[in-house]
Amino acid sequence: MEKNTVVVNKKTASNTKILEVNGDIIVPDIKPDIVNVINTNGIAYICKKDITTGRIRVDGNIDTYIVYLADNGETRSIQTTLTFSENIEENSISEKCFSKENIILDTIESKVLNERKLSIKANVRIRTEVYETSEVEITSKLDEFEGVQQLKEKFEINSVIGINKTKTSIKENISVDGNYKVAEILKTDVEITNLENKISYNKVLAKADCNVKIIFLSEEGNIGVTSATIPVMSFIDLQNITDQNTCNVEYYIRNMLFKANSSEMNSINCQIDFDVQCEAFENKTVEVIQDLYGIRSNVDFTRRDVEVQVNSQAHFERVNINEKILVEDILNIYDVKCTPKTVNTSRSGNFITYECELNLNVYYEADNRNGLNVKTFTLPFMVKFEGADGDLDFNIVNKQFSINNENVDCNVEISVRKNNNDMKRINIIEDVKCSDMEEDSEYKMYMYFVKSGDTLWKIAKKFRVNMDDIISINKIEEPNKINVGDRLYIMR
Repeated sequence: MEKNTVVVNKKTASNTKILEVNGDIIVPDIKPDIVNVINTNGIAYICKKDITTGRIRVDGNIDTYIVYLADNGETRSIQTTLTFSENIEENSISEKCFSKENIILDTIESKVLNERKLSIKANVRIRTEVYETSEVEITSKLDEFEGVQQLKEKFEINSVIGINKTKTSIKENISVDGNYKVAEILKTDVEITNLENKISYNKVLAKADCNVKIIFLSEEGNIGVTSATIPVMSFIDLQNITDQNTCNVEYYIRNMLFKANSSEMNSINCQIDFDVQCEAFENKTVEVIQDLYGIRSNVDFTRRDVEVQVNSQAHFERVNINEKILVEDILNIYDVKCTPKTVNTSRSGNFITYECELNLNVYYEADNRNGLNVKTFTLPFMVKFEGADGDLDFNIVNKQFSINNENVDCNVEISVRKNNNDMKRINIIEDVKCSDMEEDSEYKMYMYFVKSGDTLWKIAKKFRVNMDDIISINKIEEPNKINVGDRLYIMR
């Protein structure tokens, strides 16, 4: 009996939680009173994670910017950090497990309680998947049992080499236009793009770009925008990995700080800490026995199902959204925050239709109002994929916004990726035993008409004959294609 050993990351638990995070903030003494809130925005991230038996505890932050109209007519902002903690409890979680998290800030808003106090409410969605690494032995060949027919199937399996993580950070002074002296930060955006990995012996070099965009208020009361692309690089130690292997690398924000430097430096200091997690795989082509039967013997065996990681192809669709939106009195666009999301799914036959929305937050200058102005729009779109259901990932490939009188022409191109489940359930044959059966020397010939659900393997197993003999006698050119009603001659 020949066996192959593969190492898999078995998903032991998955959980999605929606948290409501609340907080109050007092306006600092150095800032003027509040008349009304113009905009509340923020970035959510998990700053700490602990895995113990039966539980994962996550501690997180929402770095929040509240832009408001002051009683002196100025646009001002207040920066604060909301904190939250949550326990994810599952009996299958152990200290040997590792987890992946995805955190999304669904909504955030603030209300004026009085001229010196605000209340903030945010809804955060945390998706957690928990994995445990284990070895699986797969029976691939039986030579010791004569006359036993074996149905085999080949699988491309990703066998885990190792999992490790490291920490890295970026520290950068982002310059602003020389005509501005930064007073307050109104909004920040952070995006990781251009992920690239280079594998050498026992090490992975992970590289990416961190795109940062900041809207700020100058000391003169003007609104300014600055951006930067900052390279992120880290080395991850992984024993036994070579350039023949593959790996998946994910970046998790763990801490952030944006701070206006002194007016002499004319820049904004950006500091971001990351956890970088890497899973390394060896691709193995494994032949797996799926079924057995004996021609002259009785064959008994047990089966068990196991999940293994396979090479799965993600499916992509491109969506182009061309719309006009009305923004009264608009003079200049500072930024447009584009957030696609799935709102509903429906199936028709083998196709799934995803109803989606593109949420636009337009930050702009108006000709009759000072300071930062914000308007929100929702543009619906749909995308269709064939096959099984799966989560969608959205990537804004291109976006262009141009002003035509009071209309804004929106041209947004979105790459939509459907993530196929990279886990496949396969049968494993175990505890094979053969016993003699009573000999039947009489020659027999059968005429058989193919029924619904039949395969050549099932027919051969039913009559205890070699499948290749059926193919030869009936001159079957394509063994995988037999039709209901076909007449087959079977000799035994």
